[in-house]
Amino acid sequence: MRKVATIGILGGMGPDATNRLAELIALVTPAVRDQDHVPVITYNNPMIPSRVHAIMHGGESPLGELVRTAQVLETAGAGLLVMPCNCAHYYVDEIQESVQIPIVNMIEETVNHVIDTFPEARKVGLLASTATLASGLYHEPFARHDRIVLIPSLPDQQTKVMDAIYGPWGIKAGFRTKPRVLLFEAAQSLIDGGADLIIAGCTEISLVMLRKRSSFPVVDPMDVVARVAVGRALAASDERQRMSCPQVPLTLVIA
Repeated sequence: MRKVATIGILGGMGPDATNRLAELIALVTPAVRDQDHVPVITYNNPMIPSRVHAIMHGGESPLGELVRTAQVLETAGAGLLVMPCNCAHYYVDEIQESVQIPIVNMIEETVNHVIDTFPEARKVGLLASTATLASGLYHEPFARHDRIVLIPSLPDQQTKVMDAIYGPWGIKAGFRTKPRVLLFEAAQSLIDGGADLIIAGCTEISLVMLRKRSSFPVVDPMDVVARVAVGRALAASDERQRMSCPQVPLTLVIA
């Protein structure tokens, strides 16, 4: 039986988004039988303190719990980690220092995907939590590629994006219809303002804002990181097999 790297999902931010990433990993894996899939360990830990409160308001830092969760996954046998929370990547360097296995950086992989897939796009619309916007998680890597990041106006950010995520009728409260309407309104404003595409830069947004429902390109970082993580997990299997049987060339093809 082939040895495939196990993907560890450092989750709980939020729980629904974590489950969606696990689903995406299965969906994007080129498989025709159970044994073709990649092993996945999910730690859906909702006790991780709010990243938004910590970054924006000096609240309790989530770093300690993020590190502990990552270390639990490593001890359990994960060979690489993915973190279905854009904002938590504010702490990704410190988390990486605490474990020996690599973390697939969702922000960097999304930026690379946009540059490769939409080379003519010069302005990128970003829908994300206020903390993600304030920390420049997407702004800095896009600036290295001479791309401009457009963000919602202050009123739109609060009454459409943040309310869609955190409001009493928001995604974290289990609602979908009203948040979807609010987010598409905010996205359309960015498109009208010159954005060539929209990044669903919060994993809650990924739950409701699908490409097939929009008239403009929508990039889902969870879809991007799922594909990259599966590719790396399968590549680890390919590498192990080539090392044990160097005389037999193996070719990995990922759809």
